[in-house]
Amino acid sequence: MKKIGLLLGFIILVLTGCFGDDHSPATTNLEHSRIEISMNTLIHIRIFDIECNGANSNDERCGLLDEAFELIFDLEHRWTVNDVGGEVEQINEMAGIEPVVVEENTFHLIEQAIYYSIYSDRLFNAAIGPLTSMWNISMDGARRPSDDEIAAVLTLLDPTRVVLDSEASTVFLEKEGMRLDLGAIAKGYMADLVAELLTSNGVDRALLIVGGEVVAIGGRPDGTPFRVGILTPFPEEHSGDLVGTLPAYNQAVITSGTYNRSFADQETRMIYHHIFDSRTGFPFDTDIVSMTVVADTGLLGEVYTTIVFALGIEEGMAYVEAHPTIEAMFISKDNGIYLSSGLQDRFELILDDEFEIRTP
Repeated sequence: MKKIGLLLGFIILVLTGCFGDDHSPATTNLEHSRIEISMNTLIHIRIFDIECNGANSNDERCGLLDEAFELIFDLEHRWTVNDVGGEVEQINEMAGIEPVVVEENTFHLIEQAIYYSIYSDRLFNAAIGPLTSMWNISMDGARRPSDDEIAAVLTLLDPTRVVLDSEASTVFLEKEGMRLDLGAIAKGYMADLVAELLTSNGVDRALLIVGGEVVAIGGRPDGTPFRVGILTPFPEEHSGDLVGTLPAYNQAVITSGTYNRSFADQETRMIYHHIFDSRTGFPFDTDIVSMTVVADTGLLGEVYTTIVFALGIEEGMAYVEAHPTIEAMFISKDNGIYLSSGLQDRFELILDDEFEIRTP
């Protein structure tokens, strides 16, 4: 049932990912697309302005979808912590023992992840693996660990103890029991690498949709941005409905929140979401139920989504306004919508009878 819900939510986003001014789906003369499951989510790549089924099917770009998904499946194997033999899993297994040699894009991903972990004072933290594997939210065996269990792993969540050697392309976790978890950044960087593959082979307009993440290459034929639908964070009330749309032109639109991955603990009668504070060992206590960031790349969009989510609406909005390369949209638990200055004239509200645009 959970997978069916994921499929339906994804399809809604795909079908309404591009809008005309009247909210009807925009049309394109030519489109080449494919959907697959990877990284525990649905991935939809849409390449526009190429014909692959008719007289022009010999266009060399028609093979790009195969190349893109070969890259995606390779990255998934190397970056997941759930696949024996992957690079990140090898790093975790060798914690406290020896450095592990990794490929160039894996090293860059981890280097960026550790940089932002330290830069954000661990609001975003790639060394959070011991904690996330203990809670195991959205996986079989999800549970609320005891306070003693949580306290015991907090010292292992230190990103400054991840040693990177760029010349040797190695990663070393200094203490046994440390674990990397790149789930809060990997899909964004993967989308960036796929976008780079497409653009370097002559693609000028495409959409990469990875669950709640969209990376736009170019825009619509008339030169205007694509419009990306933002799903309601209250699926029990409006399953599959769109709150509104945001523009994207050569940008990433990343959405996350407390509603899509959580579990209810029968003993404590609490609902715990999947975005953890590595300083306390518990999910962030926040007034945000859904968080969307518009950024230049998928990697940055994912990083800043976590950082800003952790700060809450008021402090998070101040943070966004101090960082001119990003914009953000917040949805609160009481159906309020808060927009950074760069989105206030660009967001289109659809569920205006249920949601209210406010200022923090």
